[in-house]
Amino acid sequence: MNKIPVHNLRMDVFIGQQGYSEELVNGEIEGLFIFHKAYTGMGNFNLTLRNDHATFLLVLKGTGLLTIDNGQQKLEEESIVVLPNGMDQATLMLVEGEELHFLEMTKKYSVEDKCSLRSQQFQLDELYYTSFKDCKPYTEKIKSPNTISRTILPADIIPRVALGTVEAVGPDKVGEHSHPMLEQLFLGLSKNTITVHADDAIAEMKEFSLLHIPLGSTHWVQVGDNFKMNYMWMDFFLTKEGEEWLETHKPIEDKNLD
Repeated sequence: MNKIPVHNLRMDVFIGQQGYSEELVNGEIEGLFIFHKAYTGMGNFNLTLRNDHATFLLVLKGTGLLTIDNGQQKLEEESIVVLPNGMDQATLMLVEGEELHFLEMTKKYSVEDKCSLRSQQFQLDELYYTSFKDCKPYTEKIKSPNTISRTILPADIIPRVALGTVEAVGPDKVGEHSHPMLEQLFLGLSKNTITVHADDAIAEMKEFSLLHIPLGSTHWVQVGDNFKMNYMWMDFFLTKEGEEWLETHKPIEDKNLD
């Protein structure tokens, strides 16, 4: 059986090292750039932003203070921040003894995206921040009643991008499905231990790891007895119309779950 490549993030910071950066899934998804960054010790660290790109940070471990032109935001573990459009630079500040790990992700706007940005629907003039645990839960047919799924980044914040989390204690599974209208990444969160299948390929995925679901593949996820499923899905839609896939996600308060 083939193996799905898995990138295990480097979560250790060596003594005397102030920080490091590693690029992930380079060139695998058009217009997407991902860097795992780690900073430690007291100091200020600048983030240089790309023109014509949406920029968002996924905080995996530690805390920090993000400063932008019009304010500050404390960053905590398992949270997301989307920076306002049109910014050139942001600064992260750490206190002594703190260690911060995050994914810095930038997605290039297509011509279609820029048209969406001109509408009120996608105006992001202020920083968007939320912790994973505070996000709205949803359900869908391919998941058991024991699975907790949450929408972390709805599709109306960044054009053609949506993120969510899936959490359960095994034994459990996410059933077989495919979605040729989008590219998808899985990010293993704290204590995640799952098996990912995609057609005839397989991967054992632990915490703080990243994999790319083969485009168009039939895939599913399993978690064993007493192990934890705790991962994030990241959807990058090929077209705006592809976002209709998200209609399979039914908010918990919606009584019509058929």
